[in-house]
Amino acid sequence: MEKIKIILFSLLLLALFLILYKQKEAKICEWRITNCCPPEAGAKWECVDIRKFKEPNCSKYKVLCPQVISPKPNKLCVYENGRCVVK
Repeated sequence: MEKIKIILFSLLLLALFLILYKQKEAKICEWRITNCCPPEAGAKWECVDIRKFKEPNCSKYKVLCPQVISPKPNKLCVYENGRCVVK
């Protein structure tokens, strides 16, 4: 009976670890604006790895933004096979 408890506890810990790992993995990729334009004026959205992404220095450049509404894409931005992909 004691062995069964140890096995069940080990499986529970493994499941918890896998759940936490998947949650961390899911937060690696996000939609980010890469051209300094706001969503209401031509934002260019990209699915990026936030660990490597560097925010553009928008104050350094004069950016002409098209007057086109560009909301964040509805598609998923996920981490898959070592990179961020759109699904």
